[in-house]
Amino acid sequence: MKLEVNNGIVRGVPLAVLVTFLVQGAAAVWWVSAKARDTDYLEQKVTTLETVFSRANETQGKMLERLVRIEERTSSQTVLLERIDKQLSSLR
Repeated sequence: MKLEVNNGIVRGVPLAVLVTFLVQGAAAVWWVSAKARDTDYLEQKVTTLETVFSRANETQGKMLERLVRIEERTSSQTVLLERIDKQLSSLR
């Protein structure tokens, strides 16, 4: 096979080689765009998970505060009930 160059154009390259390069180039572009789409999806997923995790931490903190208040109330009511029980015992 003989390659000739006329005015910057290579002549004598089989059509199959040119088609192969064209198909490989298109496949590379398609693959890169698919990777970019996957990356965008994963970034959105991570952002969503971070938001959910942040909200869960806030909710957990509020629930812990509420639990502490309930425990304190229960403790004070227990003391009050013990005082009432002592007073009733002394009246008998």
